[in-house]
Order: sequence, then structure tokens, then C-alpha cells
Amino acid sequence: MERSGKHYHRVEWGKVVVMEYRVRLSSGKIVDSSEKAGGPASFVCGSGEFPKPVEEGLIGLAPGEKKVIRVPPDFTYGPYDPKKVTLVAQERLLGETIETGKVVKVPDELGLKRPAIIRAIWEGAIMLDFNHPLAGKILHFEISIRDVRSMSENPADAKRHDYGEQGVKNDEQRP
Repeated sequence: MERSGKHYHRVEWGKVVVMEYRVRLSSGKIVDSSEKAGGPASFVCGSGEFPKPVEEGLIGLAPGEKKVIRVPPDFTYGPYDPKKVTLVAQERLLGETIETGKVVKVPDELGLKRPAIIRAIWEGAIMLDFNHPLAGKILHFEISIRDVRSMSENPADAKRHDYGEQGVKNDEQRP
């Protein structure tokens, strides 16, 4: 593909991809974006830095092209697990402001503090949900390709994007 005498690559495994993205829920609410992350994401396609359906969906795209990629929960925060919802005594949250919907850090059986969402409050008891807030949600990645190049063109441009296991974004809300 030629534009103004410059050769443009298409996305392939092992190519450096620079893209802007927005992640929406099926409701349309934006839950993440490259703008929120500080600018376009630069990564090596196939390195697992984004969920597998995103990286596979980029194959063949060229700079200037856009695409929406639907990503099921199994490739992001996993299915919603009712077993991760539990009732605890209110005293386990000493020092915390207690209100429905708030994310709190609660010591588990080993004493490690894990984030949970307060789902309900009763006299002396609180229902906590240790699922990630996006567990069970289908995510829609709106992608806009800015650049594609070989690693040899400028390998320093392929900085790590903060996605971990199975392409799941590491963030402070994750239980």
C-alpha cells in the first residue's frame, strides 16, 4: 500500500502497532481508552498485551483504518462468579466508610487486602462482591490504527501496554 511515496504496512503478527482505542460496554458506556491511558498504545501484535480477539482482529488492518472488535468475558475479566459474593460481619471493615457501591479493601483468610464492592448493607452485616466490576461483561474495542511497522524500524517504540494474563488489563479495581 503506497501513500505519498511512503510504504505502509498492514498489521501482522510480530509487527509494531500504534493504535488509539476505546473500550465500551454493550450499554455504550466507555470503560477505558488510549486517551485515558495517556495516548496511543504501541505494542507488538501477538505478544499478548491485548485480549486475543483484539490482536487477531487487527490482522490485515492498515494505518487510518478503524474496526470494532467484540470481546467476550472469557478473554478479559472472566465470567461473573456468584461464589465470589459473600456476607461478612461489619466489623471486618473497621475504619472504612460503608456505602452501597463503594469499592473497599478487605482482608481475606490470609490477611491480604483484596478489593470488593459493597452490594448491600444490613445491621451488622455487609454483602461483598469480589468479582471484578467488568466480570461477565462483553467489551467492544473501537480501534483506530495510527501506524504499523517492522520491529527493525524502531524497536524502542514498542513499549509494554499494561495488560496481564489473558490480555486482561491490570488496574486498581481488579479484585
